[in-house]
Amino acid sequence: MKIKLIFTILLGSTVFNFAQLNLGPIVGGVTENSAIVLVKTYKPQSVQIELFSEENPHPSIYSETVVSDTNNFKYAKIQVYSLNPNTNYFYRVIVDGIKSKRWHSFKTFPSEKDYSFSFGFGSCQQSGYSKWNPEIFPVIAQDSLRFFIQIGDWTYPDSTEKKYGYRFNTSMDLIEKTYQSKYNYNYPFVGEVLSQMPVIYAYDDHDFAANNPDGTDPAKQNSLLAYKTFFPHYPLKNPDNGIWQSFALGDVEFFVLDCRSQRNPNMEAIDKDGNFNPPQKHSLLAGFDISGENQIDWFLKALKHSTAKWKVIVSTVLFNPGYAKVFHNAELIKKYPWMKEDAADKWPGFPQDQTALMKTLNDNKIKNVFVISGDSHSSYIDDGTNSLIPEISASNLDVNNSLLHKKLEEGGINIWNQGTYDGNGHTYGKVSFIFGEEDYTLLEVIDEKGKSVISYRLPAQ
Repeated sequence: MKIKLIFTILLGSTVFNFAQLNLGPIVGGVTENSAIVLVKTYKPQSVQIELFSEENPHPSIYSETVVSDTNNFKYAKIQVYSLNPNTNYFYRVIVDGIKSKRWHSFKTFPSEKDYSFSFGFGSCQQSGYSKWNPEIFPVIAQDSLRFFIQIGDWTYPDSTEKKYGYRFNTSMDLIEKTYQSKYNYNYPFVGEVLSQMPVIYAYDDHDFAANNPDGTDPAKQNSLLAYKTFFPHYPLKNPDNGIWQSFALGDVEFFVLDCRSQRNPNMEAIDKDGNFNPPQKHSLLAGFDISGENQIDWFLKALKHSTAKWKVIVSTVLFNPGYAKVFHNAELIKKYPWMKEDAADKWPGFPQDQTALMKTLNDNKIKNVFVISGDSHSSYIDDGTNSLIPEISASNLDVNNSLLHKKLEEGGINIWNQGTYDGNGHTYGKVSFIFGEEDYTLLEVIDEKGKSVISYRLPAQ
């Protein structure tokens, strides 16, 4: 009955002239009673959002009107306030008074703490290294997810856009085109997934600048400005210097890290003799003196002060320190010379940051922490035996499976004790928080057939 009612409303509200959007709408920054809607128009125009809830289709709710600006490449972020908690909303865009025919949906966050829910995440899509296969996205769209975290390498403009060259972020005009590629409605990630749920996003290397960049990138301010201008994010903790941020749903808090803009160069950890020997203060999160609070200080304080039962670290690169075994495996490095640099690009290449995190967790008895990660083009779960804290990684949304774990096993390195994805298809990560007689979190890797191919039940402490 609800579906029929909504369909009737949509037909009844149809007009013969429809607002034409260049891109969007995309929704993000969702809370219990607010959301941010991002759109791009073809010229400077007035933009407004119309919403109605599934429970109360009439009357519609309207946002304030904003004007898209040529200084912002005709993008507009529209804040929507005074929404009801835990409510399904349908929304569309009104441009210069003309209503769009395209309706999207999202659900606000609940106000209660002990609220069970699931979210999805994944990374690495629309690459230039292999043919894309979007088969996973309709599966994600059919899942019961509250939001999706795109955890980096959302397009690979450094490799796919040859006309841009390998320094696409040196120009705001060029980097804006990469966001046009991200928001292509004809690609099912946007057309099927983001049309019905909010998105959270943190760039990794290929969508920040190039392969394995760091905080010395000469055009990183363009990457930061583009993110702030072209994406509907949560409040940034130090917006002049990075995109780290946090948000909460129920009794779960998420810490979204910026693993690129403040890192020291990876290869500074490799000495002149080729040995892994990171210098003092070699940092993934805070390698430079900056104005305001640096990322690692914010991160560790936020963990200590969090009152949430569950704490999720959102990292665009692998956390598992077991990957550092590569540095001491000459036979493996001889066979796969790229592997040393790859390990240096992940958390294991920055052991001082890992030590600081683990010391904070142990000294303050902080429990129920785990990591979600991306970047490696495959998927795995470890319960903390190798990864220190539990980690689920899922990073071949539409790219080929790298089978990194298989290559590591050739050198006798096995660092994922709860399972690895060995198939030729595609995967995403799914995390479900269950509150009841026994509180627990279910970590799963889902394949293109909707099958849970790896799972681990993490009980609350």
